[in-house]
Amino acid sequence: MTSPATDQMPTRTVIGLVAAIAITDVLANVLLPDGAKLPVKLAIAAGYLLWARRSAGLSWSELGLGRADMGSGLRWGALAIAVVAGIVLLLVATSPSHFEDSSVAHDSTAVRYLEPLLLIPLQTVLFEEVIFRGVLLGVLLRWTQRGYAIGASAIVFGLWHLPPALHDASGDGFSGGLGIVVGTITFTTIAGLIFGWLRLRSGSLLAPALAHIASNSFAYVAAVIALQ
Repeated sequence: MTSPATDQMPTRTVIGLVAAIAITDVLANVLLPDGAKLPVKLAIAAGYLLWARRSAGLSWSELGLGRADMGSGLRWGALAIAVVAGIVLLLVATSPSHFEDSSVAHDSTAVRYLEPLLLIPLQTVLFEEVIFRGVLLGVLLRWTQRGYAIGASAIVFGLWHLPPALHDASGDGFSGGLGIVVGTITFTTIAGLIFGWLRLRSGSLLAPALAHIASNSFAYVAAVIALQ
């Protein structure tokens, strides 16, 4: 795995990046209509990469996109897929109610194919992995120690899920809504820690991306199965 560069990242750059991510969260996940999300999110991800390369001075390796680490990323990603698949299969077999999701029932047959095979990998995973385990983690590794960098990126990733958590919590009362919000942020922060560890352990963005695809896509498929 290629070691990151040692140039210190200015604190103002880190603060500005986190602020930009917060704005992106509202724009991409709240304000955009569903039909525009895929192309706009891909364009935003490309914009973050362009900024990281030209303004922040990060190398492709620091972004997890170096060619030398792709093989390691694939191996660790394949392992993560196997682990996630095993957990999901076990839960589907023993307690399918864990995956019950009323919104899935309204999806058309076409959407039930497009969601796990296209929309989740591109609209969710590629978009988020480039921002969090690519650009944000790369910048944080220039600013602080590895453990702190993973922790900070995971916290920002958890807070990224605040808007959908608030949406899911609406109508459940204060205590029920608070539980949903806290639970969602806690779960996604833990996921961010795992994805960040995979990114640094493998040296490649492929590992957390494949793990992220597996967790989201397999959970969606499990929700479809739970309807039957």
